[in-house]
Amino acid sequence: MNTGCLKLRLLTPCFAGGTRPDQEAEIRVPAIRGQLRWWFRILGGFRSLEALPLLQQESLVFGGGPAPHRHASPLVLRLSVPTGGQLTTRMALTAEAVQNQAGPAANYFLHPLQRRPRAGFSGVTLPAFHLDYHWRGPGDLWEDLHALLHVFGHWGSLGFRSRRAFGALGYQDSAPALQAALERFNWKDRIIVKHLPARDASQAIVVLAQWLRKWRNYGRSPNHLNTFEPALRWTRPDHDAGLKRHDGPVYRAALGLPLRQDYHDGRSVEWLARRPDRPDRSGHFASPVLLRPYQASSGRWLALVFFLEARLWPEGHKVYLNGHPHPVSHNLYEAMKKDPVLKPFLPQSGDAGSTP
Repeated sequence: MNTGCLKLRLLTPCFAGGTRPDQEAEIRVPAIRGQLRWWFRILGGFRSLEALPLLQQESLVFGGGPAPHRHASPLVLRLSVPTGGQLTTRMALTAEAVQNQAGPAANYFLHPLQRRPRAGFSGVTLPAFHLDYHWRGPGDLWEDLHALLHVFGHWGSLGFRSRRAFGALGYQDSAPALQAALERFNWKDRIIVKHLPARDASQAIVVLAQWLRKWRNYGRSPNHLNTFEPALRWTRPDHDAGLKRHDGPVYRAALGLPLRQDYHDGRSVEWLARRPDRPDRSGHFASPVLLRPYQASSGRWLALVFFLEARLWPEGHKVYLNGHPHPVSHNLYEAMKKDPVLKPFLPQSGDAGSTP
């Protein structure tokens, strides 16, 4: 059996709720296993197993498979904390409390907390922990497993709003080479990573919130005088579609659903990824745009923006605005990807840094 250990820490406040997310937050092995499985899928599985379908690869690494041939995962994970550390907290976090730490712009990511606080980790000192991993599978996959864990250590996150800058993870000490780890995966080129500069973790949250908001925002009130002009060609039709003034393609659906659109006259429109006669479906669509604060081994902070080409809105599928169908275009997503303020993130062999 091969063994290894990652020494990780939280970089940003984390809402890692379990069965009682409003009462207790906990860093748990099942959540980490789920994240590892997610990164495995996003990266298209191991190059060494490319002859196998992705689902079969996943079963080999994480267990499962069709009945009656289900089997346990050969990957065993365990958590431990340094002396005085903790993996649980009953601290209730409100949107206001997090804004006090990260700044008012962070509120753009935290609107669900305005209705109902959640337990979470926050404060000046965020938890650090050790993730021990044991591999009982084929020995020739051990280096591939190392690579998967290393990608998680660099780019992983945990908990509620983890796609929107919260729960970001990093290494406690020097980080292993990211580029070498990525080379072991089939779809490494289907993840486009760019960055914005940041001074620290809190500013990275603010920078990411401001960047996303400028592309999604539309309005004519005094609160929206600084609407981002290049985005108007997409945000204006989306605004008008909710008022039934536009029957053509809409754009923000490709950035994730559900979406609630509120107007100043009191009207409200719900955007869902399902027909109104299919209540058995959730109506959710996970955003292909991930936002993540990141600290390189050099100590430099970056605000990373991930574009997941393997998770785009399906061609031909429609979004339903209060039950009314609209085609969905990728044009807004593509424009965001080409934003000139974003610079390519280029993980180097020694230090996962970026272009200057």
